[in-house]
Amino acid sequence: MMKKKILSKNSTIFLIAGIFFCLLTLLRFAWLDLTNVPEGISAKQGTVDLRAVDTSYDFKTKLQGEWALYPDTLLVSEKSSVQDEKKVFSNQPESWNKYFKELSNGQYGSYRLTILKQHNAPQMYGMTIPEGLAPYELYVNGQLIGGLGNLKSDNERTAPISRPITYYFTLDSNESEIIIQGVQTNRYSQGGFTKEVIFGDLHSMEKSKFFSIATQIAVCLVFLFYLLFVVLLVGIGVQSKSLIYFAMMIIFTCITVLVSSNKIIYMYLPFNWVWANKLFYFSYIINMLFFVLFLRELVKEYSKPPKILNVVTMLCIAYLVFIILSPIEYIFKTKIIFTTIFIVSPIIITVFILYIVIKGQKGIVFLLLTGTAVAGNSLFFSLRQNSTLPYSHYPFDLLIAITALSAYWFTRYFQSTLQTEELSVKLQKEIDTKDDFLANTSHELRNPLHGMMSIAQTLLAKQNSDLPEKNNDYIKLLLTIGNHMTYMLDDLLDLVQLKEKTLRLHPKAINVHNLASGVSNIFLFMLKGRPIELIIKIPKDLPPVLADETRLIQIFTNLIHNAIKFTEKGTITIDAELIDKKVYISVTDTGIGIEKDIQERIFEPYEQADSSMTSIGGGLGLGLSICHELVALHGGKISLASTVGKGSTFTFSLPITNEQADNNTKINIDNDASLSKYVSLLNSLSKFEDEIAAVTEKETLVTSHSRILIVDDDAVNLQVLANALSTEAYDIETALSGSEALEMLQNNSFDLVISDIMMPHMSGYELAKKIREQFSISELPILFLTARQQRVDIQLAFLSGANDYVKKPMEYVELKSRVHALVRVKQSSEERLRIEAAWLQAQIQPHFFFNTLNSIISLHGVDNEQMEKLLLAFSDYLQMSFDFQNVDLTVPIDYELKLVRSYLAIEQIRFGDRILVNWDIPMNMELSVPPLSIQTLVENAIQHGILPKRGGGNVTIRITETERYFTIAISDDGVGFDNTTPQKKTSVGLVNTHQRLKQLFNAELTIKSVVGQGTTISFPIPKK
Repeated sequence: MMKKKILSKNSTIFLIAGIFFCLLTLLRFAWLDLTNVPEGISAKQGTVDLRAVDTSYDFKTKLQGEWALYPDTLLVSEKSSVQDEKKVFSNQPESWNKYFKELSNGQYGSYRLTILKQHNAPQMYGMTIPEGLAPYELYVNGQLIGGLGNLKSDNERTAPISRPITYYFTLDSNESEIIIQGVQTNRYSQGGFTKEVIFGDLHSMEKSKFFSIATQIAVCLVFLFYLLFVVLLVGIGVQSKSLIYFAMMIIFTCITVLVSSNKIIYMYLPFNWVWANKLFYFSYIINMLFFVLFLRELVKEYSKPPKILNVVTMLCIAYLVFIILSPIEYIFKTKIIFTTIFIVSPIIITVFILYIVIKGQKGIVFLLLTGTAVAGNSLFFSLRQNSTLPYSHYPFDLLIAITALSAYWFTRYFQSTLQTEELSVKLQKEIDTKDDFLANTSHELRNPLHGMMSIAQTLLAKQNSDLPEKNNDYIKLLLTIGNHMTYMLDDLLDLVQLKEKTLRLHPKAINVHNLASGVSNIFLFMLKGRPIELIIKIPKDLPPVLADETRLIQIFTNLIHNAIKFTEKGTITIDAELIDKKVYISVTDTGIGIEKDIQERIFEPYEQADSSMTSIGGGLGLGLSICHELVALHGGKISLASTVGKGSTFTFSLPITNEQADNNTKINIDNDASLSKYVSLLNSLSKFEDEIAAVTEKETLVTSHSRILIVDDDAVNLQVLANALSTEAYDIETALSGSEALEMLQNNSFDLVISDIMMPHMSGYELAKKIREQFSISELPILFLTARQQRVDIQLAFLSGANDYVKKPMEYVELKSRVHALVRVKQSSEERLRIEAAWLQAQIQPHFFFNTLNSIISLHGVDNEQMEKLLLAFSDYLQMSFDFQNVDLTVPIDYELKLVRSYLAIEQIRFGDRILVNWDIPMNMELSVPPLSIQTLVENAIQHGILPKRGGGNVTIRITETERYFTIAISDDGVGFDNTTPQKKTSVGLVNTHQRLKQLFNAELTIKSVVGQGTTISFPIPKK
């Protein structure tokens, strides 16, 4: 049953395509019939007799039949006379090539036709000369009427492109002589006139010309309207590759219209026939290219484009390059390629569209109409391109194709709109579900959290507790973390209540100065040890505001906490002023500021200034959103003014009360129950900070050979990790930021770095990358602590240079095991095998290999002797490069110098006298060097010193001997460099050579370089 439905559906699709193609064909034939010109009376023996025809009005005919043709003769030329013995009769329209004995460049000749007509009075007539000859001249009764180009000066390269032109003249006799003399400069097409010459009265000829040209212009105007539509879409911010492809397709479709049929573009642009033909081929092929690209982009969501479309794309690109670069004669000789692309490509596209349509996507049938129209246009263009009349442009296929594409586009747009509306409804339901989930989760998490905190508080409350003092510190730390989690759960509950409009305020008169002072004291523990000053500038005599005290404390807390998060140093100032019965309170910081685009959405839920892994402080991004909602509930407004790099100011307004100022003394924030818990927390935290400092000071007395650096932006997390590792024999240092960690690594040696990933300014990923610029993966292991547990995050951790990672929340047993393993990796690492693998891998660079092969190929047949030398040198170089002797620690100097000579021979053959080599080598040396060491330095001198210099230069290889050392020096007089400036990127070969010299001989490379003068790299080898 299902199979029958599929077959029925496919049959319907093919039926639609067939019917549409038939309709297009009927439309084309109807158009041809509408624009056709009557056959008229054929000429005989060079004379056409129109005396029996009324030529006064609405007369138009083809001048067919026997025209007198004079090969190699210009009848009206000053130095030519009529040579009847050369006269032949050409049955027009036809090529004149068969009437010439030899076909050559610039063959010329003359056509002559006598017109007999009934003469009543002088009358204006018109004659349309089709494309063919260029240049040519038209004479009527011996008078020059017009022409195309210049017979005397135009040659094969400067001749204009041939195009249909209508000339007007007066006939005032019964017998008129028409002479067309011209040159066929284009030897790659049929000579003479292969299309009909049209003759008629002025009215009929003007009407025909205007109709055809107006049709072409109208088509271009429609296309430009579509282009304007694309520009508007781009202007409103729609970014899509399909828009670009569609726009380019429209532009080049217009060009194809203007360079075909009437060739309107050449009325205004004086192209010669060479570039005009290139433009013709180029416009059609590039139009097909962008159509394929547009179609692929448009339907890729329905189906993966077949590989044949990739082949068509590459073929179009290759042929476009060929059109631009190759001589015109090659283009005509390979015209079959153009025909193949222009015919086969639309067929392939149509088949692909049929496949997509069969899959049954809505609106896809418009693509079927597009493919059918394009295929039909290409087919009829190929069949009738040499048989169309002048001024006969058929506009409908391309118009239908573009319109169908646009209809498909609109259909997709409306479908997307409907889907968006459906998704919007579904999303709103998901948001409501999420809010319920957050509320339920907050309640559910609060119960076990409070249970744990209650147990911890009970243990601390026992006066006669047998717990050690150190365990009491751990319990206090647990309470601090639990309180922080409680505030986060409160924010979640408040957000849900605010969205559901269930939050109720209990306003009363509040002294802003006293409340702000009390709240600011809570944050003193956060600012301890940080270069930030919290300043209260609220006037004491400010009138009280009408607000819910608990919620006002929450507003202050969120704003001050936000300011602390984004301020590294400077001040945080709380100010207030009275304006029009409202108190405007501002919290100003000197932090990093907020970018303009983020300011517009900063008060939205879950929005943070930076939610990436480098975000400062973390959090859920609810604080500012809650502040905004709470201020609005109080009848005020909150605003933000910020400058990046200078700081931010949050200002909110509250209404004042009608009570007298003397009532302000009755409001004492210190006695308020809402704030007492915060004051108590402040006191306990301050005391706890001192105790933690004492505990830390005691625990850092542990010494060990293994030193660990812990990096986290949260001091509490640092203490938790330090405590977790304090039972092991490690020396632990801490850093609050990536920059601080890098500074410590510059001045100290560590065996392991443990880093959080999400840190301000510099994430753990960035820190790892910077560490890897100095230390290898075994020289300094990195362990990541991450709450980001997606596969891509873990993959990115290893790509950044991490050795291992531990997920949060962590198991201490797992953490200690991994730390212990990484420390042992650091302490027991052996780098010799890695170094050997590195230098073996880095020697033969792929570009050197392929450049040498290209040089060998280019010398083949040009200089075989040099080619043989290059082959022998390259063979020696490869044989020695892959010799297992290179694995040895050292090789004899002669062996190394033989490899150097092979390399230099290759480069000197490739670059000639741009490379000059000077040898200063003592005889009979007993010296061994690391393999591939001198060769690496010589290659570095040539590639980075000599070749970048215009004209090349000299390379000197020198070995000097002293009592204790051999000194090997490689010098060049190349471009040099400023060796006082740290180099961002060092050659792998130089680094490897330096490491091996240090490992084997405790020697180092010495580099001396002067910009513009050259470079010298040397190293000593101790004698045995």
